[in-house]
Amino acid sequence: MYIDSIELENIRTFEKKTRIEFVHPDKAFRENGEESSKSVPRPVLDNVNLLFGDNAAGKTTLLEAIAIAALGPTATDSRISPRPLVRFKPEKPSTKPKVSLRKWDARIQENLVLHGEERLSKEPNSDGIGVSELRVQKRGELESFSFHEEREQGAPVNWESAYQSDNDLFFIVAYGSTRRVDPKAVHGESMRKRSDFGRANRIESVILEGYPLTPLQSWFSSTRKVRRHDEIITLVNQLLGKDNFSFSGMKRGDDFLYSKGGLDIPSKSLSDGYRAFLGWTTDLLFHLDFASHGRKNGELTDIRGVVLVDEIDLHLHPKWQMSVIATVAKTFPKLQFIFTSHSPLIAGSVEWMNIVHLRLGKQHRTVVEQFEESIHGLDADQILVSSLFGLESTRAQPKQKQLHDLTIRARRGDDEAAKQLISEMAKGLEAKK
Repeated sequence: MYIDSIELENIRTFEKKTRIEFVHPDKAFRENGEESSKSVPRPVLDNVNLLFGDNAAGKTTLLEAIAIAALGPTATDSRISPRPLVRFKPEKPSTKPKVSLRKWDARIQENLVLHGEERLSKEPNSDGIGVSELRVQKRGELESFSFHEEREQGAPVNWESAYQSDNDLFFIVAYGSTRRVDPKAVHGESMRKRSDFGRANRIESVILEGYPLTPLQSWFSSTRKVRRHDEIITLVNQLLGKDNFSFSGMKRGDDFLYSKGGLDIPSKSLSDGYRAFLGWTTDLLFHLDFASHGRKNGELTDIRGVVLVDEIDLHLHPKWQMSVIATVAKTFPKLQFIFTSHSPLIAGSVEWMNIVHLRLGKQHRTVVEQFEESIHGLDADQILVSSLFGLESTRAQPKQKQLHDLTIRARRGDDEAAKQLISEMAKGLEAKK
């Protein structure tokens, strides 16, 4: 399953009917020089989408909507409890009773690219576009979901298989910005509040604040097959890259060791950046391994599905930010990734076809734009003054004023100001010793 597009209506900042299209490996891309209705040329990373926008522009809301709608009819039964979804509107005093012809207050419609048994068909390997539509009704302080399906909208979907968690059908995992590893899960003492439904558990991190992830220590040693055991070690090392720590599967006590420069360090002693990155990537491996139990053979990297990550650059050094998306995308080429970030280094690591730009319009409404400015490979300062960020300068305000004043004086013929301007452009404001 991939997400081809989503349509939101009256969902938080998405008031008007808003449609967003996504990049995925099966998309019909536009070929070089081709004039057609196909959306964009194929990017190098054809499984990556990057949501960019100011705070409160709706990036996390979009991830939540994608995750919930991907559950299809199981969303109504899985007891997930997102923050209120229906757009808040101050009530205006009126003597006339409110009349509505529709029985819903907000709507999410998702077009899904289906693979194999996800589609009801006599041909087991047939693919198609299926539709998942969730309607939200608000009554007082409560909201309720209802699933709506019109068969003529798309291919018939085998939703019955979505009611089982131990398969790789309709595979989706989500990671919120407050994600953290659950240390108690190592000893089987996790106190996390979670749904009883495994498929819903995979997306709750983006819905519930501080939702704890499954640590490697709690599941890796019990991996059923030796071959899978070795595969996971290989994938962890591929995700870490050559210049970082390496993983061999060795333990000291109940903690796994990571090696670098002849030194073995337990995972709990790693830096925040490593623990944050390994936290969600090894949790992803856990879900892939669990979903693979229904497969007779194949690698974890053969599984197709969707992975949502809020703030992909969380705790990562700038050097790592420049390569993290490409590393993850190439490690799992059949997974579709939808990331969010505020980092210019993250933005510069992908092409414009990978970027979806969200901005706040009038009355706190989200406007979605297909970003078409080439920024791939530009330096951070160039990206920050592009239309993606819209900054006039990356200098501190006092420095901007100093240079502005010197520029005005130089334009009026002050030679000393011109010389000082050139000198000050390479200096900070700190007092000289």
